[in-house]
Amino acid sequence: MSQATVPKISILGDGISTFEGYTPRLGSFYSPSYVSYSGFDSAEGTWWMQAIKKLGGSVLCNNSFSGSYVSYLGHYAAMLPGRIRNLATEEDSPDMILIYTGINDVANDIPLDAFQRDYTDMLQKVHRFHPGAEIWAGTLCMGQAPSSGRPYYIEPEHFQSIDAYNTVIRTCVKAEHAHLVDLAAHGVTYETVNGLHPNKAGMITFADAWVDLIKQQMP
Repeated sequence: MSQATVPKISILGDGISTFEGYTPRLGSFYSPSYVSYSGFDSAEGTWWMQAIKKLGGSVLCNNSFSGSYVSYLGHYAAMLPGRIRNLATEEDSPDMILIYTGINDVANDIPLDAFQRDYTDMLQKVHRFHPGAEIWAGTLCMGQAPSSGRPYYIEPEHFQSIDAYNTVIRTCVKAEHAHLVDLAAHGVTYETVNGLHPNKAGMITFADAWVDLIKQQMP
């Protein structure tokens, strides 16, 4: 990635990385109308927008979709070619791609061998379709209990196997020569709306963790 120009950065993720207007309305967990819960009413409040700005970049594409999986065994898989191709536009290709996805695979017990197969396939497609891009993939971290006594979006017991999925992510990222953003190993946790999706403060924590871990690995 050239340091002489503003890097163009794309995002591949699930509901945590959405915002209506940047991601399809049907698949956007966050929107201006959700401000009373999330605490922010524009994409400026999201972790990815904050991280991109702190990295000195600009948003190219965000192909995140609420409820999506990595694996093709689940909904709107991140490893589908269409999702990965759409990390670029007709005019521009990304310099960096930030990937944070897999939490729905964990919550729905996608078999680890299928998760590893499809996470590998996803990274290989990203390399193939965007050969000039740096790939930064994050391990999965857990949010704090819902703010203001709201119910959990997904009950915590569904994430008991998260460490095993993170081990798979680390293995895949190393094998496919991507960059690891090991949020889990650094004990990252964040305030949430519902135990999973960050609120305003949680987005700041999440963004800062991404930026700190990326900058530690930059020359």
